[in-house]
Amino acid sequence: MTGPGKLPARDFEEIRLAEALERGRCPLCDARQESSFAALRGLAREGATDRGLRDQMDKGLGFCRPHSVGLSKMELLQTSSQLATAVLLDAVLRRRLATLKKVAGGDASSQVRGLAELSDPRCPVCTRTAEASAAAVRRLLALSIDEAWSEALGSGEICLDDIYALWTAAAAGPKEVSARWSRILAAQLKRLDGLQKTLAEYAHNSTMDRRGLITREQQEAGAASIRFFGGSPDRDRTR
Repeated sequence: MTGPGKLPARDFEEIRLAEALERGRCPLCDARQESSFAALRGLAREGATDRGLRDQMDKGLGFCRPHSVGLSKMELLQTSSQLATAVLLDAVLRRRLATLKKVAGGDASSQVRGLAELSDPRCPVCTRTAEASAAAVRRLLALSIDEAWSEALGSGEICLDDIYALWTAAAAGPKEVSARWSRILAAQLKRLDGLQKTLAEYAHNSTMDRRGLITREQQEAGAASIRFFGGSPDRDRTR
């Protein structure tokens, strides 16, 4: 089995990772987005009637800000309604309101402790995306034994946070994995060095008297730098 381009792939997960690299997207961003999409879709369809989930929410499970909005958008896409979202957020709000009232009645130190506990929404979608990201890291490092995958990882648009994630996992892994990652990292650093220089040229030519000197490559470097720091999942996919 092969992906849409030249990278060898044995299953659909590897095809998705290959497709992201071949289309200039960060494969780990894509993996998180795919997981988030699937989790929100399931919650929008069945979350309001899932007793296990409702019980978890009664014990403090909630949603982070992006996934609270994402859930409502997903439900609108699927049903043109926001009833399930309202039911789930009602369960979260009742729990949060009871906790807030309890915290408000305590002294200053207990309020600090209580608010620290409340700062983690224990979002089930975030949990799923973190698991998907970790699985993608393991898969990509395993795939790097193949020369084509190693070259793709070295030249691909992997965002900064995910370079950190791959690096951390490689450094904690077997020596052969760490050695393969060292070669990938060297290629990434060379790519980023070129990006930085082109970005500096773009900035240099941005004044009124030099704007005519701006090249397409320099403009693309500006967009690439935003993707590098902000991530680059599939922009056509609902998140």
